[in-house]
Parts: sequence; structure tokens; C-alpha cells
Amino acid sequence: MSHKGVVVVGTDTDAGKTMVSAALVAGLRQAGVPAGYLKPLASECAMGPGGPMSPDVALLHRLVGLEEPLSSLNPVCLRAPLSPLAAAREEGVELSLAASVAACREFLAGQEFGVIEGVGGLLVPIAPGATFRELAVELGLPVVVAARPGLGTINHTLLTIQALRQADLNVLGFVFSFTQPADPGDPSIKENHALIHEYSGTPFMGALPYLGPREQISRLALHQAVRENLDMSPALAVR
Repeated sequence: MSHKGVVVVGTDTDAGKTMVSAALVAGLRQAGVPAGYLKPLASECAMGPGGPMSPDVALLHRLVGLEEPLSSLNPVCLRAPLSPLAAAREEGVELSLAASVAACREFLAGQEFGVIEGVGGLLVPIAPGATFRELAVELGLPVVVAARPGLGTINHTLLTIQALRQADLNVLGFVFSFTQPADPGDPSIKENHALIHEYSGTPFMGALPYLGPREQISRLALHQAVRENLDMSPALAVR
């Protein structure tokens, strides 16, 4: 059975995957598509009232207004600030690609449209012998790449797109996410997206502006940023 959705991968850790995922869920819902969200694995989790909690998932949960409990949005939540496989080994947790695939498929089966957020960069180890790319391949969903906007992003983004295409994955587009205020001294910010598109042919879906410290970002600000800055047509065209 085929499922409808997208996978959000990052060019690196802290490349803006969570904000891009939140923007996609919000944008789809604005367009009348009841999109859901899952982050199958996370590390660097904090202890919350009910156990380990991913700050990223908690942020998206608040910004999008999801009703599901945090634990159902992030089935594997590891505490060490390491790759999932390294954190799991440190904590004595067994990870398997099959388990992650099963969790994603169960999630997708209950959604009209699912947004699945990756962890770290595309080739981060998530289980013995497997990186996040293998999980994306098993799911077979189209991919949106979240990337930093500044100097150095051309190389990182093109490498990520190349690695996705080598695995025969459909790259819908890439999104820049400002996780901090734009550097006025970085002239590359205005040019990078055009060069990435020129060298890869991948559509540029827009740039999400910096919306302030994470704890101060409002749902209204996110929705406005999506309306004004994000081209949702590639995601809305997914069949």
C-alpha cells in the first residue's frame, strides 16, 4: 500500500529541519490538507514530566497545535548529544532499521498526508549498518532538503541532493531556514539558492526567516512566514 507524504532531511545537524517540518505541516493544513508529523528518532533529548522529550518535537507540537502526545510523535528519544546509533549504544538501547520503518509505516497508515522529520544529516547512522538514507529509501517518499542559507551551504546542499539521487529518491525541493539572524556581512545569502538550483535543477521552495528565540516563536508568526515565504506547490502536488 502506498502512502502520501514527504521526508524532511537536513544537510547537517541544526540545519533547520524542525522549522521546515513545522512550516510544511502548517502550510499543508492552511491548504486544507490534514497533515500529521513524526520524528522517528531523536537524540539530545531532555527529561520531561513523562520521560525523555525532544525539544524539537515539543517546539513543533506547540507551533502547529498538534493534539497527539509528544511520545507518539517521537517513538525513539535518546538523551546523549550523539548520533542515534552512538547514543543508543551508550544508553544500552537496541535500534534497528526494521523497527524505524515499521514505526513510520504505522504512522503513515493513519494519515492523509505525513511529514516525517529526519535526524542529523542524511548519512547519520540510525541503526547497525543503516543511515537515515536507508530509512528514506524504505519509505519511498519524496524528500525536502532543509539547509542553512549562508556561506558553505552550496557544497553541503549539493552533496545531500547528490546522495539522495544516488539512492533514486525524488527530491521535491530545498528550503533555507534561518536558525539565527541573517548575517549582513555574508553576501552569499542572496546568491546561494540560485547556484544550488543551477547546479542541481532542484526547485527552491523558499527561505524561512529567523522568527526569534525558539521559546518565543508564536504560531501566528510561523503561519505568516509560511504564507509569505514558502512555495507549497511541490508538496501539494505529491500523489
